[in-house]
Amino acid sequence: MKTLIINGAAKKNGDTQTLIDAFLSGLSGEYRIISRESGISPCTDCRRCWHTPGCSIADPMQEIYAYLCDCDNVVLASPIWFSSLSGPTLDLCSQFQTFFAGKFFRHDFIPQSVRPKNGVLLLVGAQPGTEEQPIKNAKTILHLVNVPDDKLTVVRAMHNDQRPATEDEAALRAARLAAEKLSGERGNDEGDF
Repeated sequence: MKTLIINGAAKKNGDTQTLIDAFLSGLSGEYRIISRESGISPCTDCRRCWHTPGCSIADPMQEIYAYLCDCDNVVLASPIWFSSLSGPTLDLCSQFQTFFAGKFFRHDFIPQSVRPKNGVLLLVGAQPGTEEQPIKNAKTILHLVNVPDDKLTVVRAMHNDQRPATEDEAALRAARLAAEKLSGERGNDEGDF
């Protein structure tokens, strides 16, 4: 089993990393993590991908595309900024634009070329209720890489202005359970945590 983890946190060892660590404690198989330290540039809207598959930016995302197409799971981990996914999350995912362009502009996107995947969304935020829009945004991004809504598990660690994720036992447990679910250790648990 292969899992791609997209860490959209600006802080190296903050609450988002805490949820990722809890998730990894329950995960089996191979995984790869990309973050803002991975040297991946955001899309520049050059529109080359409207006519040619891939991206004009020569950076590590070129290797990630193959892994992304072949992996079994995608984890999107993000703090909530202004009731949205973080800037680093959106930067990392912006080069997925080539999948969108393949479907809607080039008309050469073959859905079977991107294996259907399970998804996990790990969200960290201060105010409950601010996670609604980030969930919608994440679903849009994850649809591009073949994660259907019914295969997405959402884990929330809210109130992080009052307590750090290291003290949010429910969120830490939910992150571990999400990984165990992907690893096949928990049977058919479904839904959000």
